[in-house]
Amino acid sequence: MPQELDLLIRAGRVHGHDGLVDVHIRNGLVVAVQPTLPVPAGDGHAGDGHATAAPAEAREVLDAGGGLVSRSFTEPHYHPDKAYSRRLAPEGMADGFARARAIKAGFTVPDVTERALRALRLASANGVTALRANVDVDSVSGLTGLHGVLAARERVAHLLDVQIVAFPQEGLLRDPLARPLLVEALRSGAGLVGGWPNVEEGAEAQRAHVREVFDLAERFGTDVDIHLDCEIDATQTMLEFTAAETVRRGYQGRVVASHCCSLEVYDDADAARVIAAVAEADVRVVVVPLNLVDGGPRGLSRPRQLAEAGVVVAAGSDNLNDGWYALGTLDPMDRARTAFLGAGYHDEGALDTAWDLVCGQAAAAIGGRPGDIAVGEDADLVVFDVPDRATALAGVPGRRVTLRRGRVVGRRDTTGTTAYGPIGLTAALSGTGTPGGTGPGRPAQEKASA
Repeated sequence: MPQELDLLIRAGRVHGHDGLVDVHIRNGLVVAVQPTLPVPAGDGHAGDGHATAAPAEAREVLDAGGGLVSRSFTEPHYHPDKAYSRRLAPEGMADGFARARAIKAGFTVPDVTERALRALRLASANGVTALRANVDVDSVSGLTGLHGVLAARERVAHLLDVQIVAFPQEGLLRDPLARPLLVEALRSGAGLVGGWPNVEEGAEAQRAHVREVFDLAERFGTDVDIHLDCEIDATQTMLEFTAAETVRRGYQGRVVASHCCSLEVYDDADAARVIAAVAEADVRVVVVPLNLVDGGPRGLSRPRQLAEAGVVVAAGSDNLNDGWYALGTLDPMDRARTAFLGAGYHDEGALDTAWDLVCGQAAAAIGGRPGDIAVGEDADLVVFDVPDRATALAGVPGRRVTLRRGRVVGRRDTTGTTAYGPIGLTAALSGTGTPGGTGPGRPAQEKASA
C-alpha cells in the first residue's frame, strides 16, 4: 500500500509539464509530479472545469485550480539591517552616502531586529525561501546590524534560509576600524566576506581592498560576496581586477559580484574582454534592476551578454525604504519584470530568462541548484492563482501561497477578487482549505505577512 502523502497540491500548472499536474509532497520533499486524473463519472463535481481526483491519499490537499506552481524564489542581494529605516534620516540631507551613514549611527540591536523581521516576513509572503543578507560592519554601526540580523534570522528560520555577508560599507583602508570588526563578525555568525573597493581613494587602494577581502575569505574558509563598480562610470574597473584575483586565488565559483554597473557603459570591446574574464573566473553576477542612486538609475550590467558567455546572472533587490532607496517591495516579480524591460529581453524564452533571474539562477548564484521544481528536492514552492509565468510577471493583482519544505508559511493577497482566482486556492489562502479551517493555507508556525 502506498505511503500517505503529507500534502498534495492538486491541479496545478508546472513549467515544463503539459496540462494539469499534481505535486506530491512527503517529509518535506517533492516525491512526484504526475498528471491530474479526472473525477470519475457520477462524482457530483464533474463539469466545473477544475474537478479532479487525487491519485494518492494525502493528509492535506491544496487545490491549485489551474494556477501556476513554481519553485520558490531566492533573494540573492539585500540589506535587511537597513530595512524601513528611512524615517530615521535627518531632514534635508541629500547625499545618499551621508544619509545612510547618519541613519545607521542610530541603530540599536532591538530596532534592527524588528525592522529586519518585518522585511524577511515580507520576502517570505512574496515567495522567497532563501535570501543573502549584506550587513554593514564598520566603525559607524559596529556589530549592531549583525547582532540584530542574527536575532531576526533565528526567528524566521522556519520561513527561509538567510546567509549573512559581513559588509564593510565604509571601506577597509578608509575605515581601518572595520578590519577587526570584520574578523569578529566572521567569528560571531557571518558566513561570507563582503567588500566595496570603489569607496577607497585611488586604484591601488581599491585593489588592496579586494586583496584584503580575499585574504579574510581564505583565513576563514568562506566565500566572497563583493559590491563592485556601483555607478554608471566607465572609470570604475574593479570587476575585471576581481575576476583576475578570483583565478589567482583558486576561488572560481565562490565569488558573487553585485551591481557591476560600469560594465554597461564600457565600449563593446572592453565589455567583451571583461565579460570573458568574468566567465573564466566563474564569478556570479547579481544585477540590481530596481535600485537608484541620487541622480538616476545605476544600470543593468549587460545581463544578456553575461549569460550568453556562460555567467550565472541573478537579480537582487538591494534596498527597501532606507537611506539609499525610498521604495522597494521584496517581490521577485517586480525585479524580474524590471530586468525584463530594462535589459530588452525579446528572444524566444525571454520570459523564462527573466523568471530564472529570481528563481533557479538566483539560487545557483548563492550556492543552490539551478532549475525549477525537481523530484527529490525540498518542497519549497509558490502557488499562484494565475495560470502562467507571463501573467505572474505582468503584476496582475492576485494571490500566492508560499510553501517551505511542504508546509504553508506565507500568503499574500493584492486583491479581493481576481479573474483567475480558483475556489480551492482562495479557500487555502483564507485558511479554510480543509474542514475546520486548519488546511494548508494556515501556516503551521508563524504567519508570514507584511
